[in-house]
Amino acid sequence: MVLPSSVAFPLRQIFKLSLIAFQAVFLWYFLYAAYDIRLHAIKTFGHIIHEFDPWFNYRAAEYLAQHGLSKFFQWYDYMSWYPIGRPVGTTIYPGMQLWAVGIWEALKNVPNTKVYLPFVPVIKPLVEWARRSGWLFLPTPLTSYLEIGPMSVNDICCMIPPWFGSAASLFTGLLTYEISRSVNAGLMATGIMAVIPAHIMRSVGGKFDNEAVAMTAIVMTFWLWLLSIRTPKYWPIGILTGLSYINMVAAWGGYIFVLNMIGVHALMLVLLGRFHSGVHRAYSLFFVIGTAGAMQIPVVGMQPLRSLEQMGPLLIFFGYQVLAFCDIQRRKKNMGTFEFVKFRITMCVVAAAALVGIAILLYPTGYFGPLSSRIRGLFVKHTKTGNPLVDSVAEHQPANPRIYASHLGMPLDYVLLGGFVSLLNRNNGFYFLCLYGFIAQHFSGKMSRLVLICGPIVSIACGIWCGWLLDVIIEPFLFLLGKKGYVAPELAKAAPASGDDKSGKAQKTDKGNSKTSKRQKKTDDAADLEEYEEDMRPGGAMQLKRMAKRYYWKLMPETSLNDFRSFREKCDNNPGILMGRALWSIAFVFYMLTMSGL
Repeated sequence: MVLPSSVAFPLRQIFKLSLIAFQAVFLWYFLYAAYDIRLHAIKTFGHIIHEFDPWFNYRAAEYLAQHGLSKFFQWYDYMSWYPIGRPVGTTIYPGMQLWAVGIWEALKNVPNTKVYLPFVPVIKPLVEWARRSGWLFLPTPLTSYLEIGPMSVNDICCMIPPWFGSAASLFTGLLTYEISRSVNAGLMATGIMAVIPAHIMRSVGGKFDNEAVAMTAIVMTFWLWLLSIRTPKYWPIGILTGLSYINMVAAWGGYIFVLNMIGVHALMLVLLGRFHSGVHRAYSLFFVIGTAGAMQIPVVGMQPLRSLEQMGPLLIFFGYQVLAFCDIQRRKKNMGTFEFVKFRITMCVVAAAALVGIAILLYPTGYFGPLSSRIRGLFVKHTKTGNPLVDSVAEHQPANPRIYASHLGMPLDYVLLGGFVSLLNRNNGFYFLCLYGFIAQHFSGKMSRLVLICGPIVSIACGIWCGWLLDVIIEPFLFLLGKKGYVAPELAKAAPASGDDKSGKAQKTDKGNSKTSKRQKKTDDAADLEEYEEDMRPGGAMQLKRMAKRYYWKLMPETSLNDFRSFREKCDNNPGILMGRALWSIAFVFYMLTMSGL
């Protein structure tokens, strides 16, 4: 530390508060930008619903507002698909209509009110300066009052895409933070998601379509899922994950993507040895609550228990119950490694045989439904699904590089860099990031309309890269002001530099340590636990990984490890190096603002 602690501490707190203030201002700016950029059509043409599907969705919302939920689900519309008609209540995903009418009902109870915003006069000079400097998406005019009151169903349906566009950007930032644990990364991902074309194209004001609401539900459900499995104690958040998933099911048929993403990630956690009681409870709560809620939506019905594309998460749910039962027996009977492995294999084989037997009995009865035509379109050529409606839609053609470039833009260039940075923090969210990226890239390549789901993952990965750069820029100033940097472990420091000291005191110490090694083993193991681990589970992938890791570290020369730790400690604590890092940060920011052309 360059400055005395009595000076450095207050300066550090001022620096932190200033940083938090900047982050709060930019968060507000990004959320407003997400809202403002989607208002272009409304500012130009007024509150008008445009395109065919949004008009139908608006008409359904009007019917729901006039007749109520019960009649809505029984509605047979003779004006649709004329002269055949359509049973709208049982063939529509009603999430958008429910949100629109819910907001309409809530605003009916709010009188026309002007709410005074005391902070506006304070920030008005800053906003005016930003406007003169060429900043876009600023409130025009900036008034000190916010008007709140009843709105028509038409106006609410026009405004839902911009509202939910801002919400999706916010939840993308929260999801990014959960993966990277960097506030700056979450902030940058929020800004990127606010303006990325893949998201804007489905959430423009007046485009009252399913994806406008669904994108918010997707990222919110993913964020709550990762939050529920962050540590073994966070599992009650699985309840909120299930409720968010119900919202997703009601909003869009793409809920199958969300369900299978979480299911495959849950399976990946088992294969990585990260299964424990917290993950089991979180997934079980999500699946039970989410499935029970999804089955109440008429268009879904019994599909979660019968549809082939939803069988995977159901089987994973049953598998989780078997693994949880094995863990309960392990603790109850205090099983050793070999005994536990043998018991778990036996129980898995018995459970698999039981499920195969049930499937054999149910298959001849026609219990299992076929793959839907759109799901088949992801695996066969888009013109050969067997459904003329699906085959004729241009959106179902495979994507090409031009589509990715136009819908994802510059952030796509930094996705790999964000992935490499995420390798530094391999928590459960990192593996979800990899899984999401692979699935989104693969299936969007099969069907161009699914470029939509690439928007969040590209925003997340690019946000992680930009956030990491900001963290590197800011970090040396915090260290110079007294923040604690990396300190090499004392055991590594005390290790002998050569083999000459392996006799005498060292041998006596080893003998003394052997008496207390059993007592210390549990303490050492507890210290080795990561945040996502509950205990030292024997006989699984995590034990194999831990053994391989210890073997690898033993192969590393002690001097090399000490040199690396010493170098890392100097980078965080040496005043000269910190001054050099701070000067580099200033030079980099100056270049980006004046000469980079960005």
